[in-house]
Amino acid sequence: MRYLLASFVLLTLLVLSPVSDAQEKPGVENRASSLVGTWVSRSKVGDTVVRYRKDGWFISAFYFTRQYSLTRDSVWTVGHWALSDDMIILHRLAGSDGLELVPEKRKLALKELTGNKLLIGNVPLDGQAFERMEEIPSSIEKQFSGSVLARQVYEQEEIILPEDAKKDVESYVGIEKVSGRTIRFYLSPGGEFLGSIGNENDDLIGKWEKSGDFLIISGVTEKQKLAILLELRKIEGQYKLFNVEQNGEQRPAGLNTSPFQKIEPVSLSIDGAEKYLQVQAFNDWYAKLSSISEGSAVRKQVANDGMIEEAKTSSKLVFKGDIKTGQVIGITKVFEEDGYYMTEVDGQYDAFLGASLSKFRSTKFPKSFRYQIGVISKLEPRTFRWFFTSGAIPKTDEYFSQQVETQAGLVSKIAVKRDGKIFLEINGVGTRTADFDKKVWDEFKASAEALFEIKKDKLPAEPE
Repeated sequence: MRYLLASFVLLTLLVLSPVSDAQEKPGVENRASSLVGTWVSRSKVGDTVVRYRKDGWFISAFYFTRQYSLTRDSVWTVGHWALSDDMIILHRLAGSDGLELVPEKRKLALKELTGNKLLIGNVPLDGQAFERMEEIPSSIEKQFSGSVLARQVYEQEEIILPEDAKKDVESYVGIEKVSGRTIRFYLSPGGEFLGSIGNENDDLIGKWEKSGDFLIISGVTEKQKLAILLELRKIEGQYKLFNVEQNGEQRPAGLNTSPFQKIEPVSLSIDGAEKYLQVQAFNDWYAKLSSISEGSAVRKQVANDGMIEEAKTSSKLVFKGDIKTGQVIGITKVFEEDGYYMTEVDGQYDAFLGASLSKFRSTKFPKSFRYQIGVISKLEPRTFRWFFTSGAIPKTDEYFSQQVETQAGLVSKIAVKRDGKIFLEINGVGTRTADFDKKVWDEFKASAEALFEIKKDKLPAEPE
């Protein structure tokens, strides 16, 4: 739980060019075609990878580390995209904890789009730059087209994420609820059939026939040469399997597949899309962020004997935010009864996600990093919510972190419930005392580096 206190102190302050009209602009349809593909935006904090599909879906993930996991140390989103004049429209359908506080449908400025470069957003001021990924790591390709993401989306919203279409014909998609594999049927004119199951790369090829509410499919798998018979019935507009046979034997397991939904072309308009953060609000936020401040907090925690222990801490923080790039750096010195420790943080505002992403470490555990996503949940008074990435908090815990700007400074609260009962609560205030000072920064940086050097060989990594 020491990391939660470090998190509190860090977050106390953390919350604190279009195309010329004279140029000929390509049509929206041509630019949309140019956008299709996989793009990456790199920063000190991590990589944002976005795949814009030709069927109007997007898949994205922010990876804090290059282990490229969708279940730990990452932030993921899935939804629909479109272009409208000089805007990218994003309609998020599912995603990581915290992103539900960002407007579901947003519009971002499209500043530049060439074969290999993409620049979006008015905040940060320089926009967010992406480059096209010509060689996609196999781990990312597997995640973007595999079953893990499909299962996450279905479990969260009961939305089926279809495969990237193989044929532009009448098609239906279902999902195996246990494995998360998507199953897609392509019904071509003339009765030709193609079935694609997940990413197994063994298509079912055969014939289809409709009779009233019934759909009968028969064929042979391309590689394993298995004879398959599928019988489906339309119920409330969706086809449901009621018989599955493989080489003449019934396969009851196939009946666990969810009903097959007809895939319609994605239609997304700019109506209702929000810009979310205006330039002035962003500038004001980062102006307050670049500062030196002091903080104090009261921590209440349940001890092993069930009694509540109370302790007071104080801190001094130096932070700097760059309004052009969205980058944040910060160092904190935290004073406790038995001495002090220091923390370092790197942050980045991500225009695509509409959120702040940060990684930090403490001299108490110099070999471990913690990763968080921060979202402005209310503009007036400016209120911030922070979330740990999946896997960082035990499943028994319910974590809450919020900071509210006031005229005097910041009022902050962290609360942790364990098994439904209060386990930890930290309440504090932060006050800005001066503008950012490079001399103070250099002093803090030297002290932190020395302390990390002393500690790193003496302490084990924080236990999982």
